[in-house]
Amino acid sequence: MNHINLITTCTNGKHGDSYNSLNLSDYSSGKTFSNVLIHSWCRALKEALSKSASIYVEDLYKGGHWATAKAIYKKYPIDLWVLSAGLGLLHSKDKVVPYQATFATGYQESIPLYSKDYSGKSFHRTWWKEITERSAFKSDHPTSITELMRKKPQEYFIICGSPDYINAIELDIVNGLEYLDVPHKQLLIITSKKINFRLKEYLLKSDNRIAEWLNCNMLMLNIKLAQHVIRDFTSHQRDDLSILSQELSREFNFLPERKVIQGIKRNPDEVKKYIFDLLQQQPGISATKALRAFRDSGNSFEEKRFRTLFQAVTASNA
Repeated sequence: MNHINLITTCTNGKHGDSYNSLNLSDYSSGKTFSNVLIHSWCRALKEALSKSASIYVEDLYKGGHWATAKAIYKKYPIDLWVLSAGLGLLHSKDKVVPYQATFATGYQESIPLYSKDYSGKSFHRTWWKEITERSAFKSDHPTSITELMRKKPQEYFIICGSPDYINAIELDIVNGLEYLDVPHKQLLIITSKKINFRLKEYLLKSDNRIAEWLNCNMLMLNIKLAQHVIRDFTSHQRDDLSILSQELSREFNFLPERKVIQGIKRNPDEVKKYIFDLLQQQPGISATKALRAFRDSGNSFEEKRFRTLFQAVTASNA
């Protein structure tokens, strides 16, 4: 059986010196032109990589998602790659600097949409293309999925991640298909939403029923499903990802609907008080962990609005 390339998303939680980490929010604002932002960010990255203390990619990220990715890497014959919104396509053995940038919306370090000039999230595809072309790792390994598929036409590719990240790399995947010997056997994309029609046949769609089946939370769903796929694919010495995907999809069709317990809807004042009290108890808590604690306590509030209030309350306490 040929080698597997597991390509998954980065995580917000990172080790390293967070105080000195590069943060996209320091370079972006409502008035920053898109081409200026790309140039400024790539130049800052190049300078930081040449001067700052570096850390291996496999040691950079935190959380259950990345712990699962590393567990897969240690157990199975794979190469582990990362879809980094800040640095492009990374190999787990690359040495990088801590950074904050994401394709997810609603964060200070979110890559802007530039909605006046780009429809939907199409600027994210432009961003991905630009940072992969300007990658500092071009002399070390392929820095785009297209280049990776061109270099490894007989290998397998399992790409798993959130819809925001899959959207950003869709065209990169489409352009790489022509280099694979038998694309439908070699490529599988795991995510929770519909994708580009040209990639539909490669999709294994995840949802909350599968999270319950795998006994994991939604944050770890895609990587846990990838782990299940790789375990089955390698243990049974399979050679066709599409057949395994079809078998799993049929099995998932019979899964019962997951029971969702609705939290109590809170108004902004209640949310701000909750955040204020939580920050008194845990001053360094992140917005993500604060939201998780809020919801685990039986509360309900829209995520983006929660993050906005969290930033406001944190700033007022500074």
